[in-house]
Amino acid sequence: MKKETLNVRQGDLCLFKIDKLPEGLTETNTKILVSGSHGHHHTINKGKVYLKPVDTYVFGYLVAKDTTIDHEEHGGMKLTDGIYELRKQQEFTPAGLVPVID
Repeated sequence: MKKETLNVRQGDLCLFKIDKLPEGLTETNTKILVSGSHGHHHTINKGKVYLKPVDTYVFGYLVAKDTTIDHEEHGGMKLTDGIYELRKQQEFTPAGLVPVID
């Protein structure tokens, strides 16, 4: 199901392009994908967002069409149209995997 050949990373956010949305999701009304630890948000101008519980590694999905993702510290970028799985970046430490704090 997943095509992990195309992914996008912006700070603590990682987007993996996939073929289709999982079943049973509900579209949200937000344009904020995730809030950084310093109050700077990863936002989109267009697209459909489907969020899951925040405590999961994959916390949602984005259907992008003419979509730009913006962040005050990392700048903006145009996404290729498609469906993306939203993941919280993690890094390996001697204590194990920990979330990236942006």
